[in-house]
Amino acid sequence: MEPTSKPYAVLSVAVPAAATLAAWALGWSPFLIVFTAIILFCCVPIVCMGLCQWLHGNGYRFLNVGVDWRSKSDKESREIASRWGKWVAIGSIVLVWACAMIMYNVVLGLVLIAASIVLMVAPIFKGISKGSPLPSWSKGTRVAVVAVSLVLAVVPFMYIAGGSLGTSDSVDVSLGEDSFKISAPFFSHTFSYDDVDDCQYINDFDKGKRIMGFHSGTISSGHYRNSMFGDYELAAYSEVRPCIAFSVDGEMYAFNQSSDEKTMEMFEDLVKRIDGRRSHRGRRDPTVVVARGV
Repeated sequence: MEPTSKPYAVLSVAVPAAATLAAWALGWSPFLIVFTAIILFCCVPIVCMGLCQWLHGNGYRFLNVGVDWRSKSDKESREIASRWGKWVAIGSIVLVWACAMIMYNVVLGLVLIAASIVLMVAPIFKGISKGSPLPSWSKGTRVAVVAVSLVLAVVPFMYIAGGSLGTSDSVDVSLGEDSFKISAPFFSHTFSYDDVDDCQYINDFDKGKRIMGFHSGTISSGHYRNSMFGDYELAAYSEVRPCIAFSVDGEMYAFNQSSDEKTMEMFEDLVKRIDGRRSHRGRRDPTVVVARGV
């Protein structure tokens, strides 16, 4: 290993380890801590490798891109590696974002994954064996570039995973004047009372099968599928059977609270607020439905 490669090797382990410890210290759920460790320990080393190649031209012999390295001088080889490394670093940073986003918004996540692949193979479009001069920056500038790149890779990931996907095993419901918000791991939505088409209390709710989301002994949330609704979104305590189900623009959602009693209290409060907002519109009132054996 070249001496200039060693700091990048250290960073490829230290940065994911630090981020994982931060997730634990912030009180994230065990699932999100493991999720963070897996993604960052897989992706951050690729970012570091790309930075090392871009800034120093190291490791060109490991680039299996159809170039005959024996016919190239060391300077030419490093310039080719530098060009590839820049795009690998940029593409892998986007890939880190995609890995967090895909569990929250599948379409956007897939778009970001496709973008990251295009970025990482960008040098192909202008010629595989073409190089670019190594950056002639000072050591301080190189350090700054590495630091900013790693911040861009890790901080947005931590924000998306920790903020948008949820950091605790709970279903948090906030009833406002015009809307209500439900937050759980892999579930974060704000709904206007006026947009709720129907609201039901289902005593024996079948949560069905998890399609994409979160499940533990405490919380079941994300995209689920059951025989009653087909595909729907769930934010529920796993051991609590009753759920409040409602539809908005043809999409079904269900949630509950930490006990049967609290779920019923939430339903009654929610129904009062919905009725208060839309009674003058002549729409059907929310109803209580007791489902048995569903």
